[in-house]
Amino acid sequence: MVLGAAGEVGAWISRDLAECADIGSLLLLDVDKKRLDALVEELHGGHVEGRVVDLADRAAVLDALSDADLLMNCTSLTLFDKVIDLALAAGVNYADLISEPTEAQRRAAAEAGITAVSGLGSSPGLSNVLVSHAHREFTTVEEVHIQGVTWRAIAPSPGLLDTVLWELADDTATRQYFQNGRYHWAASMDGSRVAEFPEPVGKQHVYFVSHTEPRTLPKHFPELKFCAMRVTWPVELMNDIRVLNKYGLLDSVELPGMGGATAIDATRARIWQKWGGIRTDPCLLFTQVEILGTQDGRTVRRIYNLTHSLEWGDTATGRQTGICAAVGAQLLAKHGSGPRRGFVDPEVYYDPAEFIAQLQKRGTLELTWSDTEVSVEAVEREANPAR
Repeated sequence: MVLGAAGEVGAWISRDLAECADIGSLLLLDVDKKRLDALVEELHGGHVEGRVVDLADRAAVLDALSDADLLMNCTSLTLFDKVIDLALAAGVNYADLISEPTEAQRRAAAEAGITAVSGLGSSPGLSNVLVSHAHREFTTVEEVHIQGVTWRAIAPSPGLLDTVLWELADDTATRQYFQNGRYHWAASMDGSRVAEFPEPVGKQHVYFVSHTEPRTLPKHFPELKFCAMRVTWPVELMNDIRVLNKYGLLDSVELPGMGGATAIDATRARIWQKWGGIRTDPCLLFTQVEILGTQDGRTVRRIYNLTHSLEWGDTATGRQTGICAAVGAQLLAKHGSGPRRGFVDPEVYYDPAEFIAQLQKRGTLELTWSDTEVSVEAVEREANPAR
């Protein structure tokens, strides 16, 4: 079952899963009847059903979940608490695009006997799997730099607006990087680093964001000395966010006389009112995972690049994210819980070779990687640039 199936990302997940031989039936839920009907008609498969459901109608969603093997949540990250509660109540395995479960939610998932994967897409999701892939081939993995460039408008969909404000709000508490055994909080647009992406992107300054990889990867790969996620958006958007942060318009503090609404709530509503649904060209989403480790006594830098056709236009963000998420959802539905219950990180749950093979089987995204031997002196210069 795909919740938010007709949305920016959910529609591409739905399209992909509708083509999977592993999927016996696909139930698509969305609150937007017009978009959902159009999607179901497009897929025109006997195993695909659409149902208009509002998330606020708890009974209706639970009824839809009664025969499901997997709930793929494609709604906004701000709705996570409501959706995971439904998965727990139904005892159904769960996955989403990105979320931050509390310790109580982790315990509840384990007690309910479900397997939940928090974060399926290109990042988090594929990025975690690629680190696992390198770890199996390297002797050690010492540094992980996950980097992305997102050329898009601020609010092509409500979910993507929520994501960019969460990523870049100055008081986002979960924006952290890992270094030498400790987690460090980072302010908005801290940690500037130059990353070189495939053309037409080229070199870009990227900045720390609040993804889950810097928190999960060090748990599973204890030799890691550094782990961070950095992203950039169009320069104009980044400058706009700087101004919003400067004047406290993205703060999570309650506004007086606003019934508990926060500054970021009000800003989000106004941005959507004025810019909601507006798209820009060019639009793309490139993801890069750079790993420094050792192999056969050598220090090696491996760089994975995930790219897509520039002809995708303004569908690029949803399509690239959706295809990666669909691979994860397919494999979770196929393999089920097994011995792993509760919230399980992608780098632990998935066999990286199987995940990559399924991604390449689609033939829609290009994943490449290359290794370069690095001298000890070069590594020291990067770690201590002042020297």
